[in-house]
Parts: sequence; C-alpha cells; structure tokens
Amino acid sequence: MISSLTGILELTEPGSLIVNVNGIGYHVQVPLNAEFDINKSSQTVYTYLYIREDRLALYGFLEKGERDFFKILLDTPGIGPKVAMNIISDMGAERFQYAVLSENLTTISSIPGIGLKSAKKMVLELKEKFKLLRVNQEIITKEEKKDIVYEGIEALKGLGYSEREAKQKILNAMEKIPDYSSMGIEDLIKEALKK
Repeated sequence: MISSLTGILELTEPGSLIVNVNGIGYHVQVPLNAEFDINKSSQTVYTYLYIREDRLALYGFLEKGERDFFKILLDTPGIGPKVAMNIISDMGAERFQYAVLSENLTTISSIPGIGLKSAKKMVLELKEKFKLLRVNQEIITKEEKKDIVYEGIEALKGLGYSEREAKQKILNAMEKIPDYSSMGIEDLIKEALKK
C-alpha cells in the first residue's frame, strides 16, 4: 500500500497532478479545491491506493485527516472514489459531516453524482459513524447560522413578505441578537417582526 509520496509536484490538469519521486512520476488524483504548491521544493502528498480488477488509481490529499475521511467514504455502500472526491472537492470533510448529522438532504444532493435517494442512503449509513468523529464546532456554528437565516427568510415569505423584505428583516434581527447558539427560529422571527 502506498500511503504517501514525497517529491516535486507537477500539475497536469485540474483534479490531478504528477508527483516526481526520484525521477519517477506518479499520477495522483486530487480534490479540485486542493492547494498544492506546484514545482516547488519536495512535498508530501498523503495517498490512498484504490485497487479494482481492471485498474489501479492513486488519490492524494494535503492532510492525513482528509485521506482518512476519504477512506471512511469509500467504506460506505454506494460511494465510490469519484463521488468521494466530489464530496471532498465540493464541501470538504467537516461541512459534509455537518450536512449528514443535520440530515440536510438538499445540501447533500447538490453534490455532483448524488441524487436525493443516494443522499438518504448516505445519511442512514454515515450518521452513526460521524457521531463518533469530532466535528469542528466553528463549522457547525457557521452552518447552523446559515440554516436559521434561510428558515427565517422562508417563514417571512410565507407570511407574505417579498424575498428582499424578508432577507432585510432577518439580517436586521440577527444584528440585534448577540448569542446565536441559544437562539431558536421562533426568537429570530419574533425579533424580525418587531417594529
């Protein structure tokens, strides 16, 4: 098993690079959002060797944690390397974990290669695994804030406000409430409807 490569990184195309290790070039598929330093001094790429009957592929990551997350995804029925790379490229590990834990099927199904049916299966398969992992609290707070803003806007639209009016009222209410962690959607709507 090849778990890492250390060498000069040469870019080939978005989503892949060549790692030149002592004159041997290894083709490595990487997430689209990965920021590797190309053609600089020697660097380490944490890799996962994917083996099938008909092919071998190396997948590379900036950090060990990202590689380990990729392995967790591959161990999940219905998730192959292409979908796993789409998840990491599109959302990243922590945001995806939050989406699964909060059962946000809309967010999960917006990832290329994942439909609503697949998103439901992923939530069922991964929710318990992700509960055991520690998800960055800052990411959770940011995502919860986005969710509550969206819910507040939708609630005000349901009361007859236009999208623009609802958004403005919710944002004004958010400025008046200092502690987001203890705030519920009801509190936000009450604040937004105050004159």
